[in-house]
Amino acid sequence: MKIMKTTRIENSVIIKKNIDEVFSYASDWEKWSDWFEGVSDFKPMTEIKKGNGAHYTYKANMMGLNVQVDTEINNFVTNKGWIGKSTKGLPFKTQWVFETNGEDTKFTYVLKYTLPIPLLGPLFDEFILKPQWIKIIEKSLQNLNQKFSQLIKKLDYI
Repeated sequence: MKIMKTTRIENSVIIKKNIDEVFSYASDWEKWSDWFEGVSDFKPMTEIKKGNGAHYTYKANMMGLNVQVDTEINNFVTNKGWIGKSTKGLPFKTQWVFETNGEDTKFTYVLKYTLPIPLLGPLFDEFILKPQWIKIIEKSLQNLNQKFSQLIKKLDYI
């Protein structure tokens, strides 16, 4: 009997910029390694580079290990978000949600994954992997927010 639990991690940030600016920046795959912790070397795998059917390969660093990951984008709606699903590497699904919050933007990142490790997998996840993912997601959202804070400060000095 296999005991495998799906883990869901969700975190949000309010960014003091309008949704058009936040979505434009955050949906640009060439910028992801600038603000998302532990990922690098993004390359599109299809002619579609943004939107439904876009497929990327990249490296993810988790606990000191570099892992090759492939992700396909679906349910892409401009200024609303999309779903990314792994096609290579650890099975996972992400959801990127953008919402207007007054003049600001609320960005929510959701990660769902199942460790294909029976019995000890849930313990490994609960005490090691899940806390690591929580930190990575939290830091990534802070990085994204900081990118926009820096833009505001630069504009203040001009």
